[in-house]
Amino acid sequence: MKAPNYTPEQTATMLAMYAPADSMTDSDRALLVQEIADEIGKTVRSVRAKLTREGVYIAKTAVAKDGEPAVKKIDLAAELVTVTGLPLVSAEKLNKTDLKKLIEYIRSLQG
Repeated sequence: MKAPNYTPEQTATMLAMYAPADSMTDSDRALLVQEIADEIGKTVRSVRAKLTREGVYIAKTAVAKDGEPAVKKIDLAAELVTVTGLPLVSAEKLNKTDLKKLIEYIRSLQG
């Protein structure tokens, strides 16, 4: 039988150190994972994987090319339906850029 990669003490230490991560920025969380790795003598990748297996790891916020938070096309299509009040079944067939432009245009007309 293979010896466990993490002792129960290492896991407890890791979880205790990572507990405040939900109130941190992405960069602060990355530094925290590095600190944990240094503390318990593991690699950052190993610590990230263990935190993921434990169900507590918070992934980096997805960012689009323009630096804005990433938005899914389905969410934009739903927003277009909300803005227009119309049952636009095929709205998600538009590309993201066109959906954004259309939403902005309709909002400018409304208000």
